[in-house]
Amino acid sequence: MIDDLIICTINSMERSIHRVYEVYEQEPNHLLDVTKQDSIVLNIQRACKAAADLAIHTIAEYHFGLPQTYEESFDLLYRKGVIDQSMKDNVKNLEKFRFMAAEDAKRINLNELKRMIEKDLGELSSFGKQILEYKI
Repeated sequence: MIDDLIICTINSMERSIHRVYEVYEQEPNHLLDVTKQDSIVLNIQRACKAAADLAIHTIAEYHFGLPQTYEESFDLLYRKGVIDQSMKDNVKNLEKFRFMAAEDAKRINLNELKRMIEKDLGELSSFGKQILEYKI
């Protein structure tokens, strides 16, 4: 059964993803604007945090175990068949970025950020869909 927390978390994740695309506007030069870059990074962090929260909630609801890190939670969801290998790898990479950006924003590589926006970020929507499909 799908609960309200899952729907709210997925909606929050989707709003953050949408905001990244809205600010980025498929224009890599927007990453050179510090204000836009800050908005983009903040919303990627929010989307990744929502994905991590969604993973933890799903693990707790199904009594899958007690992961020690967010990365372990994605591994656990993969082992239990909730998400596929590609999704696991993608969300783990995004989680690493979120952690790095929170620790030291100066270390952000703009080429990596561009790749994330253009390739990886859309996968978070699929993450939410895979969680919903498992719960149905």
